[in-house]
Amino acid sequence: MTEGGRALLSSDSIGAIADIARSTRDAERAFTVAGIKLERQPVTQYEGTVIVASTRSHVSRTLRRLDLCDPKVVRAVLRATVALAEIYESLPTADKSRLVRLRHCLAADGFPLDPTGDPMAAIRTLGTIAADVLPDASAIRVELARLERSLDDDPSLAIGKAKNLIEATAKAVLAQKGQPVGTNLNVPTLVKGAMEVLGVHPEQVDATKSPLVRDILADLRDLALKIGTLRNKVGDGHGSSAAVTGIDARDSRLAVRAAIAWCAYMLDSLSDPPGRQPSAQAGASG
Repeated sequence: MTEGGRALLSSDSIGAIADIARSTRDAERAFTVAGIKLERQPVTQYEGTVIVASTRSHVSRTLRRLDLCDPKVVRAVLRATVALAEIYESLPTADKSRLVRLRHCLAADGFPLDPTGDPMAAIRTLGTIAADVLPDASAIRVELARLERSLDDDPSLAIGKAKNLIEATAKAVLAQKGQPVGTNLNVPTLVKGAMEVLGVHPEQVDATKSPLVRDILADLRDLALKIGTLRNKVGDGHGSSAAVTGIDARDSRLAVRAAIAWCAYMLDSLSDPPGRQPSAQAGASG
């Protein structure tokens, strides 16, 4: 740990994370995906008895050896923690009080486990929506994984991946609706085509019935288009003779949230088309 720095995760949080680690194999996998090597507690002997450390000990040892003053390291720990929490929650023997304690400890340190507005949480939620709506969500899942890896460390790359996510979602919508998807379609064409095929393009909305909805849809469309433009200026898609300036992590997170808002609305509209009438049973009586 960095000398003189303040650890961003408390001992309480470290203990709470270690308490939900049930399987060394699962813990090793969760940490490896987050870019952290699980430091195993060595086997010891006492009076002829071999003592094998528990998974909790391995996890605690690993966390206490990390530089928890470094925000990037802490973000990696939180990614591993989310995976461990999901695994633990799925166990039939899971003790919910451990998860409650974990959430409280992390929240006290300023890291809610699933904070509202957290782009990481939004990324994972969109992946779940895509899997529920699409017969093949692999293209979207690939872009979401790339987006998650770049979000905090490379704003330019994250903006590029946000644009790619919009493209992947638009193509998935068009394919699902039986429309041709060319290989050279640009963002404006894809956005327009996907919104039109779903009947949610602002020009398709009757302004006399829902003028505010039409205005919001126009703003949502413009956000998607502007992310494409932003990517062309500062994203990772084009080489540059000089480093990109004037863009930082909060700007890339804004772009990611905007991209997810458009994509989520597209997938929602795909599963629940606008103007769909209630079931026949609802209006059959009388």
